[in-house]
Amino acid sequence: MDAEEFRQLVVNTAQSKESHYYYSSGLVATVVSADFAGRSCVVELTATESEISDAGCLDEGLVGTVADYWTSALITALNQGRSALTTSLTVQALKSIDPGSVLHMTCAATDARQPYATAILAAAGESSDVYAVATHTKFFKPRA
Repeated sequence: MDAEEFRQLVVNTAQSKESHYYYSSGLVATVVSADFAGRSCVVELTATESEISDAGCLDEGLVGTVADYWTSALITALNQGRSALTTSLTVQALKSIDPGSVLHMTCAATDARQPYATAILAAAGESSDVYAVATHTKFFKPRA
C-alpha cells in the first residue's frame, strides 16, 4: 500500500469511528501524511485559545483525547479494521504555546498484541519545539 492510500485509510477509519474526540465539532484535524511500513501518521491541527490551559500549555485533556483518538484510528487502519482498547494513558505538557500555533501530531504504534502508542505534538515547520507527549498501551480483545 502506498503512502497516499494508507493516509486515506487512516482518514476513512477516523471518520467512521463511533466515538468523537474532544471539541469534535470545532477542532479541525487533518492527516497530512501516513507511513504503513513505519506504522505512523502525522495529523495537523491548530491550537486555539480554548485548547490552552491557564498554565499556557496545551490542555492535557485535549492532548490525551486527540492522541487516543488518532492513535486508535492508526491502529485500526494498520490491523485491517480491528480496534484496540486503551488500558493506560499518560500525558505530559512540556512547553507553553501561543494561540494560533500550527501543530503536527506524530502518532506511532508498535505491532504487538498489546500495542504501545505514542503521540508527539510539535510545532509544524522548521521549529523543533515539542509542546506535549502522550504515551499509552492498548489491548486487543480476544476474538471469539
